[in-house]
This record gives sequence, C-alpha cells and structure tokens, in this order.
Amino acid sequence: MEPHILLQMPLFRGITEETLLKFILLHQHTLKSYKSGEFIAMQGDIYRSLYILCNGTVRTQMVSAEGKQLTIETLRAPKLLAPAFIFASENRFPVNIETLETSEVLILNKDAFLEFMHQYPIIMQNFLKLISDRSLFLSKKLNEFALQSLKSRLLNYVKMHGGIGSQQEVAHILGVARPSLARAISELSNEGCIQIEGKEMFIDEENSKKYF
Repeated sequence: MEPHILLQMPLFRGITEETLLKFILLHQHTLKSYKSGEFIAMQGDIYRSLYILCNGTVRTQMVSAEGKQLTIETLRAPKLLAPAFIFASENRFPVNIETLETSEVLILNKDAFLEFMHQYPIIMQNFLKLISDRSLFLSKKLNEFALQSLKSRLLNYVKMHGGIGSQQEVAHILGVARPSLARAISELSNEGCIQIEGKEMFIDEENSKKYF
C-alpha cells in the first residue's frame, strides 16, 4: 500500500504525503489482504476502527432475517467503508462487505484517527463532508425504495447502466425477487418503454414519461 493511493482520497486532501506517512507509521494500524469472495465485515459486527479500501472492489449488501439480500452499492478503491458508523452510539457494520476481487484494507486505529483529526482540522472537515454526503446518498436510496415503483427503479437502472447483465444481481440491487424483475422487464417491453437488443436495453423517453 502506497501513501499516494490514500492521498487520492477526499479524506486526506490538504495534507502532505510526509504528514500522512508519519501518521500511518507511528500508530498501530493494520493492512489486511482478502481474496475474491471473502467478507471484510459482516452485518452487525462491531465497528471499532476506520476501514479504508486501498486496492480492489467490494460489494455491500443488507440481509434480512429471512435471508433476503439487497445490494446497496459496489465500491472501488480507494474508498472509506461505512465511515459514518465508527463514532455512532451503536457502532456496528450496517452491511455485509464482500470482495469482488483481491483487495487490501487499511484498518486505522479509532483513537489515533480522532487525535489526527484534532491535530489537522482539515481532515475533520473532510471527514464531516464525507459522512454528510453518505447520508445524502442513503437518503436518496431510501427514497428510491420507499416512493418509487419497481418499474421506475428499473428504468433508472437501465438509464444509468445501459442494460442488465445478470438479472439475479440486478434483482439484489433493486431489492426484489428475480421473477418480479423479469415480469417488470416484460411489461415495460410490452408497453414500449424499453427496447431489448441482445444484452442492451434502450429507453423510449416518450412512452416511459409516466414512470419518472
């Protein structure tokens, strides 16, 4: 893990590589490697340190008591993992974090990081902005699931990604069963809202207006 990777992150903007390297070397931090398909953390685990994805890609998922999975997002390094929960009164991981490829995670000592923020207020400002942005993202995500229909969420997904690869994966992302997703695709196609050509989907803006 090279310090310049961390300096690419919004969290460490405004400090020098020398300052960051000194912070990393002077404290008991841990760098852990994970193979593809391993879990960095499980939903409900105690969150005692700040986790930074330095290399690789991970998927975050919520799992209900019945085993229903909801994919929240895919994260690519460098990225903080669940930063808003490290100082929470109930500081537990809200999601499963699974690697999608070989990955490295830097685990920063919580108390040392807090001291570092007091020493360098720019880091504290950066951190507050990051967790505020995360709250905004989660608020928009909640709005999608609470207020939008499945067809609306599906059309938004197609607009962003240009199609659907694995229906099972997209079903997890949208929080529905695979048959429900397949039925929504079929109905949107019959309504003329989407056109399917191989693995690509094209949205008919005029016909799909009612869903936006």
